[in-house]
Amino acid sequence: MKIAAIVILYHPCQETIDNINSYYDYADKIYVFDNTEQQTILKDQLLLQTKISYHHNGRNEGIAKRLNEAAHLCIADEFDWLMLMDQDSGFTEPMIKNYLQSFHQYKCTKNIAMFGVNFEQDIQADLLPCTPVFSTELITSGTLLNLSLFQKIGGFDENLFIDAVDHEYTIKSLLAGYKIVQFPYIQLTHQIGTLVKRASIKTLFLIKKTKKLHSPLRCYYVYRNNLYLQQKYKNTDVINMQKLNKISKSIIYTTLYYGRNSFKLMQYIFQAKKDFKDNKMGKYSDN
Repeated sequence: MKIAAIVILYHPCQETIDNINSYYDYADKIYVFDNTEQQTILKDQLLLQTKISYHHNGRNEGIAKRLNEAAHLCIADEFDWLMLMDQDSGFTEPMIKNYLQSFHQYKCTKNIAMFGVNFEQDIQADLLPCTPVFSTELITSGTLLNLSLFQKIGGFDENLFIDAVDHEYTIKSLLAGYKIVQFPYIQLTHQIGTLVKRASIKTLFLIKKTKKLHSPLRCYYVYRNNLYLQQKYKNTDVINMQKLNKISKSIIYTTLYYGRNSFKLMQYIFQAKKDFKDNKMGKYSDN
């Protein structure tokens, strides 16, 4: 089976090169889509690596559109699977080796839409048994996408731009009757949001807690896209929706209580609600 990878860049740092190198030897080709308005300073380093195909058009096209573009390129290039990676995601050598070995040993993949990994908890050993489990959700990064099912499932929803792109594709896959498999003992190194240790009004500013915060703009996408997905799948029996709604609210409230820009956050939330009602999706615009 031929495996390609895609990584989407947006103002990347030098660490991005290390992340790409962590899976470079395990992909037959790596498609790099650069969403940075100006070409990244890493371009020359990237082009030194023969497997990398670099794409840049001077616009931030978000996540969903870039994933669709990469999938169609891979299908044309006769790849079987596409590994989706974020610029801030990577693997240790034992983890990626174990992941791909476990994937290749899986006996029947024709009905599997995606394989994925663990990102929520620390794994204490690199070579624990990789017993696969069926799942109802995976994040984008670290996922192996079955390209033979991609067009049947319908691709990624470009209305979302960023955020919940992975959830929406997962929902469509399940509704289409396909399976999602996770290797729970394979861990991805992945950073979501900004970690802070702060007190909040909830504890009368007496107790500091470690929390993961998102920018007001990211919260805009979280809120608006959740409204969109709740409406899109309101008449379907999808177990993900209630959990997705809970996660979205948690992100907003955590950033509201522990962030330091509550007024700006609420401006974005009100705008997100308005844009959803006006069917204004895709990239945020203040026009």
